[in-house]
Amino acid sequence: MYTDLFPTRLYKYNLQAPDLRQSMLDRYASWKDHSMNGTPEGWSCDVRTEFQGAFPQEIKKRYDDVLREWRDEFGLFDRPYIDEIWMNAYEQSQFQESHSHLPGFFSGIHYLVYDPEEHEATTFQNPQDSIHSFMFDDEFLDGDINKHLCENHTPKVEEGDIILFPSHLKHFVKKNDSKNLRITISFNINRIAESTRRVFS
Repeated sequence: MYTDLFPTRLYKYNLQAPDLRQSMLDRYASWKDHSMNGTPEGWSCDVRTEFQGAFPQEIKKRYDDVLREWRDEFGLFDRPYIDEIWMNAYEQSQFQESHSHLPGFFSGIHYLVYDPEEHEATTFQNPQDSIHSFMFDDEFLDGDINKHLCENHTPKVEEGDIILFPSHLKHFVKKNDSKNLRITISFNINRIAESTRRVFS
């Protein structure tokens, strides 16, 4: 007999913003033929990212209504602030390796250019997996009985959907097998304005 404990919540909202979508497509088109890539040192991925670029910070305001809705649903007393925001563009065969946004608070992904028939959403990993892979190996622990420890979850999303999740959750983006571009805007949320928390500790 066993009991499963402590579920983790993902929050999903939708923000249809055709002007923002077009703006990101235009932004991508302005540098897609250049080698510029804001991927920080130590990342092991293939993605065109503006994480370290000059991404327009005024876009943070576009998410005020979503953050207010999430604040009420989450029961947060403080006002949530976006302190880091950037665009990721996945061309064919590009991907993002497993990572977390620690030491962040909560993080968000806005699926801005996304076709559910062509693309896959972000895949989240069971946080117990890293603990048990450190403590045990396959010769010590029966993997068939303990499949729940290494479960992954890929939520179903549509274009315009926003997922908010605890920053400690490891997640990755599978290789884009489509010829169609996949663009997301990612951001980190804090409870203190202008507080700097680094992604990828």
